[in-house]
Amino acid sequence: MKVSILGCGWFGYALAQHLLTKGFIVKGSATTLQKVNQLHSNGIKSYQIKIGKDEALDEQSDFWDCDVLIIASNIKLAGNTVYASGMQRVVEVISTRKIARTIFISSTSVYGDADGEVDESTTCKPESASGSMLVSLEALFKNVTGSQTTMLRFGGLVGPGRLPGSFFAGKKAVANGLAPVNLIHLKDCIGLTETLLHFHPMPDYLNGVAPDHPSRAEFYTMAAKVQGLDIPEFVSEKLSWKIVKTKHQPALNYDWQVSNWKKWLASIRES
Repeated sequence: MKVSILGCGWFGYALAQHLLTKGFIVKGSATTLQKVNQLHSNGIKSYQIKIGKDEALDEQSDFWDCDVLIIASNIKLAGNTVYASGMQRVVEVISTRKIARTIFISSTSVYGDADGEVDESTTCKPESASGSMLVSLEALFKNVTGSQTTMLRFGGLVGPGRLPGSFFAGKKAVANGLAPVNLIHLKDCIGLTETLLHFHPMPDYLNGVAPDHPSRAEFYTMAAKVQGLDIPEFVSEKLSWKIVKTKHQPALNYDWQVSNWKKWLASIRES
């Protein structure tokens, strides 16, 4: 299977390396020549592709010759109208090149805080500019002619290079301490994506959040202790919150690699 990954950042690069070990034909893109060379040196066929209003996308490039296109561009850019304009060009290329399957990496920020449980059937009510932009981009990719698309909505990302102890270390009076966390480890970002590659037909939407939801105070306090950082202090309150679940777990039969955050944090301490 030929897989092209548009955006080999923290997640996309790790995914590309993993898929190579599984026998996939992998192509990856980056915005800088330095990162392109890094991809190449690790056995990934690499391309320099920039997403922007005035950036030309080479429709004839063999980067677009793939069975599945994974769009893993930096979600932080999703509040940028120039970025959105560039994604319109990507949609046009998908249609022109007749790419059969697309996975768009999105975020659970599309739901906003529902003060309850949400799943893929929940109406999106984003409360941030980036969340609103992601809803617009999801609609854009959902309507691509001839391509089956899954919106893979990740929760908060943790893993190598994103250890959570530093997120609130030493801070005082951090609000919403009793609200549950909705997180996913890099291993499961990769695992869920690989599962989708083998799953037919792919679901239209899939939430990627570990099934363990300790409170913010409990999780981030333990994380700071494990990393030897200053302990944060949280306000004991439960304001805006949500618990993100997926209704597709039975069909996917996915075995979570990090499903208990206390055990994972303990493993960091021991390593």
